[in-house]
Amino acid sequence: MSATMETIATCTTVNEDRKTYAELPPDTKGYLQEKIEYSLKAPDIINVRLPDGSNTISMLKQIVMTAAIHIDEKLADFRWQYKAEVSFDMYPEFISKGAKAPIPFLSADIEDGPGRRHSQNPFPKEKVPGYLRRPDVIIVKRPADRWPGRSSVDHQGNPHVDNSLRLVEVKFPGDSWGSGQEEAYRKIAGAPGEYTRRMTVIDVSDCHGDLEKARQRALAMSPEQREAELRQKRRERQLRAPIRSHEPIPEPAWYEAWIRRAEDAGEVTVAAVWDALNAGADCLSAEMHAWLQQHAPWALTAGQWAVDKSNATWRWVDEKGHEIDRYTAAQLKAGWEAIARSTDMTWDLLKQINWTQIGTSFIKGLVAVVAIVAGVVVVIVLAEVLLAILLALAAIVATASGAVVAALAVALGVSAAAA
Repeated sequence: MSATMETIATCTTVNEDRKTYAELPPDTKGYLQEKIEYSLKAPDIINVRLPDGSNTISMLKQIVMTAAIHIDEKLADFRWQYKAEVSFDMYPEFISKGAKAPIPFLSADIEDGPGRRHSQNPFPKEKVPGYLRRPDVIIVKRPADRWPGRSSVDHQGNPHVDNSLRLVEVKFPGDSWGSGQEEAYRKIAGAPGEYTRRMTVIDVSDCHGDLEKARQRALAMSPEQREAELRQKRRERQLRAPIRSHEPIPEPAWYEAWIRRAEDAGEVTVAAVWDALNAGADCLSAEMHAWLQQHAPWALTAGQWAVDKSNATWRWVDEKGHEIDRYTAAQLKAGWEAIARSTDMTWDLLKQINWTQIGTSFIKGLVAVVAIVAGVVVVIVLAEVLLAILLALAAIVATASGAVVAALAVALGVSAAAA
């Protein structure tokens, strides 16, 4: 069956009304409904700048749900029953390895052995383009076992026991099956004749059509019209404004505490980390402004990154030539290695992050970073202490001269070919 979760205050029941796939396992519906309800508090749309320079919109609900689950996974050292957006290798070669099922991508740090977590890189290396799928949620049988699949082996040939209890796909209003998506998810969920017992589709109902109306209205607008309306909404709602960067993006990703449990009240700080230029830092939340002042003061001033090769130092210099902040090569390299271990980030992924489209949300020493990568909205969860380094690296790669970026690649130990 499919679970239909209705989203308006007067329509909050969950109806099991379509006999297509399996019901959710006992005691799991409440957790997923909680995350979906968090996601429904997010803005309906954000503007997304595509690699070709054009603009589109993205419905943010799915991303918020994913990030909320990622936070729970990280807090539990990935020994958690729910795993968001696990990437699976759909290339037929897996059959020759004896897998007999799509293989989930694991962390790039193979020294951690077969018990390592699933990859946090949304674009793990594909053998053949197009053979990668990321279901919304995998519910596992044994949370202590990090293995998120039903395949009997991983990519290194290490043996595993089927740990996949249920594949869950959440369809928000306006979200339909993509080409080949449903068939691929059936393969991940179970063998022929079995997937109907191991796959659930949740339809989130839009009782009054408000979300779909917002999407259609936004699509009918020009980027300039969307920007003007979003600026007006920000003034009306006193949304937290982004900080300074080089490209104006009108709408912050987050403007409320969307990951909140009763015990977390007061511990969540939400702010966007990209700039509408005309708003500046004055509209940032007090918490985010204070955090940036302490950890990334350069982000609050207009300027540029430069490299001092004589002492291998990267400096943020404001428009008057004053140095605001600096990092040594050793600091950047240590931070980059910690980020790569924690998130499976690669140099290629870092280069594709649109620095002007990064949003953040803090909770319990972690930060969910939501970034636009090659026109796709992705979620990266890392320790709060690493955020300042990630922001600096993303800004250097995106805005500095080619010589400065090349020097950074050398400092980080990135191969010449990758740089």
